[in-house]
Amino acid sequence: MSLCRETGGRGPLPVERASLPSDGFDAFLSEALPPIGLSPSAFRRRNIKRRIVRRMESAGIHEFHRYLDLVQRDPEELEALRSILVVTISRFFRNANVFHILSREVLPRLAEKSQPVAWSAGCASGEEPYSVRIAWEELSVEKPGLALFASDVDPVSLERAEAGSYPESSLRELPAAFRRKYFRREGNSYRICEAVRNSVRFRRLDLLRDPSPGRFDLILCRNAAFTYFSPEKRLAVAGTFAAALRKGGYLVIGRTEILPREAVDLFEPAFPDGRIYRLRPAR
Repeated sequence: MSLCRETGGRGPLPVERASLPSDGFDAFLSEALPPIGLSPSAFRRRNIKRRIVRRMESAGIHEFHRYLDLVQRDPEELEALRSILVVTISRFFRNANVFHILSREVLPRLAEKSQPVAWSAGCASGEEPYSVRIAWEELSVEKPGLALFASDVDPVSLERAEAGSYPESSLRELPAAFRRKYFRREGNSYRICEAVRNSVRFRRLDLLRDPSPGRFDLILCRNAAFTYFSPEKRLAVAGTFAAALRKGGYLVIGRTEILPREAVDLFEPAFPDGRIYRLRPAR
């Protein structure tokens, strides 16, 4: 049963061109990012440069070497820097092929278990875990309840996730039937139905520092740890996920991501087209 029914001329230069300092940015990244577990090579320079410069200007700083000194002295500023770098953007049913494989292959296997549990790690504003919930409800097989956890390091993203209200752009990959069935329109936004919203448990969690919140049959971590973290941290997170998965559990990563080479003893490809891996049997 479904959970619910439904400037021209000679004016001033644009801010980004006038305010972006040109010297020392790459050196800043190479010094500031590794201590917080992030890889400088993973980021698009221009995008993050805008964010960092805005943060610098809010502190009255206009040179990268001075801002580096601040983040090295002030743990709170270091955390603020990390938070503006790891904010991600998502959509419902992002990369439709992944959800096609989940719905046809993975979720039916979970439905054979008595108490399946899934975790969306790095859930951003909640589109991914809600998509998993919708896909689960749409399964045509007999199934138990699915316990669904979701976590992110950014509290603002988690607030949006718990509110469950999204712009139309977040739903552009969502099948129209699902939009009608699981959302209601509120002005220019769409709010996911209350039953779905209440079925996902959200919590703040730092993949670099916090332990796994439990044991799982399915973990999704797409376009987060295996893109932005340093190689050493990627391997550590892979180990955390392996320890958190139950026997035969699945790990889903992003379409353009790869697991660390050293994780070959932990996971085996299950559905390569969807970047879906299975926990290897203990040796």
